[in-house]
Amino acid sequence: MQKDTTAFHHHKDTITKLSERILECQRAYYRGSPLISDVEYDALEKQLQQLDPKHPILWKVGHKGSVDEGKKVAHEPPMLSLAKTYDLEELKTWAKGELLTGTLKVDGVSLSLVYENGLLVLAKTRGNGEWGEDVTKKIEWVPDCLRKLVSIKPGGVIPQKAEIRGELYCDDAQFSKLLIEMEALALDKPTSPRNIVAGILGRKHHDALARYFGFFAFDLLVSFQEIPFKSEVEKYHWLEDHRFKLPFYKALKTEAQIASFLEETKYFMEEGELGIDGAVFTYDDLSKHEELGKTSHHPRYKLSYKWQGETKESQIKDIRWATSRLGIVTPVAIVDPVYLSSASITNVTLHNAAYVKQFNLKTGDVIKIVRSGEVIPKFLEVVEAASGEALLPENCPSCGEVLYYDQVRLLCSQKKSCPAQQFGSILNWIRCAEIDDLSEKRVRSMVELGLISHPSDLYRLSLEDLLKLPLTKEKMAQKLLTNIAKSKMLPLTQFLNGLGVPGMGRALWEEVLQVFPSLEKILQAKLEDIAAISGFGTLRATVVVEALQEKTPDIQKLLEVGVEPFIRVKPVQQGSLPLAGKLFVITGSLSRPRQEVVDAIVLAGGKVTESVSKKVTALITEALDSGSSKAKKAQELTIPIWSEKELWDKTKG
Repeated sequence: MQKDTTAFHHHKDTITKLSERILECQRAYYRGSPLISDVEYDALEKQLQQLDPKHPILWKVGHKGSVDEGKKVAHEPPMLSLAKTYDLEELKTWAKGELLTGTLKVDGVSLSLVYENGLLVLAKTRGNGEWGEDVTKKIEWVPDCLRKLVSIKPGGVIPQKAEIRGELYCDDAQFSKLLIEMEALALDKPTSPRNIVAGILGRKHHDALARYFGFFAFDLLVSFQEIPFKSEVEKYHWLEDHRFKLPFYKALKTEAQIASFLEETKYFMEEGELGIDGAVFTYDDLSKHEELGKTSHHPRYKLSYKWQGETKESQIKDIRWATSRLGIVTPVAIVDPVYLSSASITNVTLHNAAYVKQFNLKTGDVIKIVRSGEVIPKFLEVVEAASGEALLPENCPSCGEVLYYDQVRLLCSQKKSCPAQQFGSILNWIRCAEIDDLSEKRVRSMVELGLISHPSDLYRLSLEDLLKLPLTKEKMAQKLLTNIAKSKMLPLTQFLNGLGVPGMGRALWEEVLQVFPSLEKILQAKLEDIAAISGFGTLRATVVVEALQEKTPDIQKLLEVGVEPFIRVKPVQQGSLPLAGKLFVITGSLSRPRQEVVDAIVLAGGKVTESVSKKVTALITEALDSGSSKAKKAQELTIPIWSEKELWDKTKG
């Protein structure tokens, strides 16, 4: 009996210590000075959940201390946390084959914006989920937190009361500018972009520093009578129509689409300058939200997916700088070998030059590093600093050009003559065009021998050229020629991806092709048209338009050597195909990727257009009572509106 009593008290003592530690970490995080990494914090929560699943600290989001410094305001309904999983199979089981919307999980501070008659009247932090802090004065400095609701579409509904919930964040570029200003004001140095947001919101002064923050909307609360939404995507469209920025999102149905979206999320985590720590999946059907309900901690119709991370400490032996294909000179720490996620780690990314300066990183520092899943190892914090000052290179390590520091990155301006940028662009093209057997070692030999300096040069290579490569005999040379020739015909998404436009991947190019279904139309597209595409916005659209203008000579070179980009499915012989001679318009979200639906129509003999006219056979949508402009015009012209199921039935003849 004594043994049982001792075990009970030990168990209770463990729970008490865990909950106190979690609360301590929460308070520090919301002051802007985190004590531990997100990975370590998640592990503490998981341990407490196993010992005491109903412990109140688990369903309280944030902490009381985060709202005591200012005026408390209630959340109705509560701003709950999210259930999370690190297991792909668990995610698939939860999805149950339902139509989902997937979004990037932005690492910032949750915020609620309340509008009355279209005007912003209140901004509040999440706080403990039931009560938040009034931060309206600070939020008025954030450009993305709109002071007034204005629809970009004529006749858009402005509800009497609306609440926009989202994430306040600070990207790398703005963080570096903010760091300079805080140093000038003699304020304490922030430690990272994600916790500086909470830190500044908690300050009583310096409201203007909030102008360095951005805001992504992810939910809309509004009276059903005013706007009878039926799906999550309809909410997103409303938010976009009213000029709110949204993180990249996509409709997902199959397990393959979910897996593909997670790969895209990894790309943003590795390449982007915005803190992304996973993905969020939501049942698209709002009736499912009502059916599934919520717990006191999280809604049952949402689930976040994160990669299980592991952290360790190691010492920096050297810092090496390398120029990327985009001309960014990035630092990599060479560290004493450590095992993370079952792999021996010797190289750790230090993000960019601003991080090296901010954390005074140098040889001899002991640092904490993290690796989540297959994502590259990253620097988290300095554990023990060596003596001395951080040093940034003055010249490009590849071409010797004097580097430009934009307060975030070191940049080499010699795009055409920098060997590293040339080499990177060729490798990127080979990867995107899926040219087999052209290893990095072979490509480097080609460049060193003067055989190629641009992706288009690959298509001018002769058998004699390839026989000059080390250890390359005639059989392999002939195989390389054949593989290169095969890649002349490639889908337009791969062609565009191969151009290396910053921040763009195949999934994003697919979104563009849904609106501009040819290379010619994409090159002619205006900035505002690209910005209107779901998941884009002005910033990304500007990058795309400017990059395509800059790369026009590269595109021309590729076309001149016979590269032929095509839309994945070409028109087929009409004959007696079930949709022969029929024209369709697609609107709204579907259970499958739009390109897949377009392919099915074309294979069945039909055609797809963007505009509703008397020539259109039917409008395809899952929202049969949709109030969209296309649906209204179809009704005016008495054009039939088909569901996705009706379309599939028709394609069978």
